[in-house]
Amino acid sequence: MNLTSDFVTSEAAFLYLPQPKPVAKHKSSAPSHEEVLDSAITWWVSLGLMLGALLIPLATAEVPPLTDYPNHLARCYLLAFGNSDPILRQMFTAHWRVIPNIAIDLILPGLMHVFSPLRAGRIMLAFCLLVPTTGAIALSRAYFRRRSLWQMAAGFAAFNVLFLMGLMNFQIAIGVAMWAAAAWIRYRESHPVATIISAILLAPAIFFFHLFGFCFYMLLIGSYEFFIIFEKRLQSWDDVRYAAIRACALVAALIVPAILYSASPLEKISFAPVWLSLPKKLYFLFDSQLAYSSLFDLLLAATILAFVIYCVINGRARVSKAALICSTALLCIYLVTPETFKGVHLVDTRLPVMLGFMIFAGFMPRGLSSRENHAAGALFALLFVARIAFITNVWAESQRDITNLRQVIEPIAPGSRVMTADVVYHDNPGWFSAMPMSRNLPDVSPTYWHIASFVLLDRHAFWPSIFAEESQQPITMNEPYRDLTTGGHPPPDYLYLAMPQVPAKELAIFPFLEDWQNKFDYVLVLNAEGAPELDNFQSKKLQLVNRRGIAALFRVKKIARLH
Repeated sequence: MNLTSDFVTSEAAFLYLPQPKPVAKHKSSAPSHEEVLDSAITWWVSLGLMLGALLIPLATAEVPPLTDYPNHLARCYLLAFGNSDPILRQMFTAHWRVIPNIAIDLILPGLMHVFSPLRAGRIMLAFCLLVPTTGAIALSRAYFRRRSLWQMAAGFAAFNVLFLMGLMNFQIAIGVAMWAAAAWIRYRESHPVATIISAILLAPAIFFFHLFGFCFYMLLIGSYEFFIIFEKRLQSWDDVRYAAIRACALVAALIVPAILYSASPLEKISFAPVWLSLPKKLYFLFDSQLAYSSLFDLLLAATILAFVIYCVINGRARVSKAALICSTALLCIYLVTPETFKGVHLVDTRLPVMLGFMIFAGFMPRGLSSRENHAAGALFALLFVARIAFITNVWAESQRDITNLRQVIEPIAPGSRVMTADVVYHDNPGWFSAMPMSRNLPDVSPTYWHIASFVLLDRHAFWPSIFAEESQQPITMNEPYRDLTTGGHPPPDYLYLAMPQVPAKELAIFPFLEDWQNKFDYVLVLNAEGAPELDNFQSKKLQLVNRRGIAALFRVKKIARLH
């Protein structure tokens, strides 16, 4: 078989399902309905509208309710200004190492020197939305070598659950991975040397952005190479030699990241893996669509899945074989991957997000009638607008919590030590069922755990929950603050402050809870509306300073410091 530069556009590159024989029509020079829809002007206008719509929620929220985002913002603020601040540099020190998780650490601090920290953060979030979405579209163009309005549906995966949890490095990395893989697929046959050199240079950059992004990149180009080699059939020694040469090119892109990983602290970490239950595994298969409302999100996911199934059953589907190989591998790996591994959480739940983008990149409807095209286009446009409107409303309402918290912490003096605590579910389950939607991602996690980062951003004070693990972050904690950190864990239950003896299990996670009143100047309680008796909480040790909405600030009484 002769492999030419047009190979991926040939029939062999796609899985065509049987299509009903069309009814004979009179010849016409007029373009078909599908050709009109997918024309260059229509396609580019639709792309601009879709990408613009993704940015609408960002325009309404100065601080979007993304779980980890405020913490990342604070760490990048330290990298940008901490060394020049006499207070902050006593607490933290930049500590750059070989860490495969530093995309925003490399970019955001520089942006903060040009824009305000909050505006720079939103610019970075825009990258997190646009890079993977356009990456999936670029990948689809590389697979199919044509435009389709179906590619606009990649916007449905932009606000996936991991983006809403604030996993910014991961989002950027998988986006760059899809762009880089699209370049490999598009130019591997026509410009092999330049493509391989580009991959060797790009692979380490993607590795530093995020390890999962690099793995996704290697899976994407590896799936393409496997497809090319498989089509060759290996019927002669020339075929085997050809396959070996292509495999060596793939290995060449892997060598530098493999060396870097062996030198990273992550390679030396050893934690027992933890697996999700099967029902949870099945639920998180819809990661790319999960957001703030389980009912709406699953309805949206079911609609997209039903359309894909309809196209497959009725022979209206065009599927890239390389994408099918990649998607099948992602699904199989997901089923056996633990939820926690090497101290990293949400390991397995990242794979369905990649799979979600692959649905829009590797599948394309074909041969739909005019009525089917209109119905599908109208339905998905309506659902997309509804999703954007829903998220925009949730984000706009969340700003009340940010405003209240920033007002509550105003009395905190720079350099103070502020412990954060949480009013957890079992304290007042009735409140948790009625609290603002923006504070919780159903069956995933609360979104307010890290908004206490404004203690550092606004007041230049210390709080324990900053992400400063040396194996995963480019900052380290100075003494004596090192023993006051939570290692990135959520804040402890505020009721532990009233216990004469904190459970040993909790002390292992939050060692500063022992004799806490001698270690902190303030206590900031989050989700404070869930504790109706909070005003008089531990009145012998704490004095309520300020309380407003989500937050309550207590000053540790001086007498509590005496033995």
